[in-house]
Amino acid sequence: MADPGDHEDVPHTLIPLGLAVGLIRSKVYAEGKSTGRDPGHTVDLNALAAFAAATVPVYEYATNPSKAPRALLPSELECGMFRDGGKELRFIDGRATKCYLALNALDVECVTSLLREPEHAVRIRSRFVRMRAQKLRTRATWLRDRAAALRREALDLRSRGEQRTRGTPVETDG
Repeated sequence: MADPGDHEDVPHTLIPLGLAVGLIRSKVYAEGKSTGRDPGHTVDLNALAAFAAATVPVYEYATNPSKAPRALLPSELECGMFRDGGKELRFIDGRATKCYLALNALDVECVTSLLREPEHAVRIRSRFVRMRAQKLRTRATWLRDRAAALRREALDLRSRGEQRTRGTPVETDG
């Protein structure tokens, strides 16, 4: 059985930015059935990537799966320009290009909603912020309970180890 918090782990809810902006474009601008070969298609995706980055957190991930993705700070996005359909972020100030960028799946829905109904932007942002807060509360509760269980298990193992060093017979659960 999966733990309640597993589906909320950041690496498993991220969508590569190039794919995310393509998804947003297809949901919002369904009539724009482009082959993807025309320059306008890429420009649209770059603009959508910039809009998404200004609206929701952008994550940077590594090719090494043991390294956790991290949300980029707004200052880390400054002076950057999205290129190649939102697949990379190039900087005019000489910093290295960032290629491993992603959006949270929930944030993709937020950006899509904002573009579909810009007149309701405040209500939409509020709804998505509340949903994220609820998920964070649920995750925090699960983590707190899991930490307590691990502490109890560690104390139990420690007391068993102390009993063995004193020569006291140790009761086992099996």
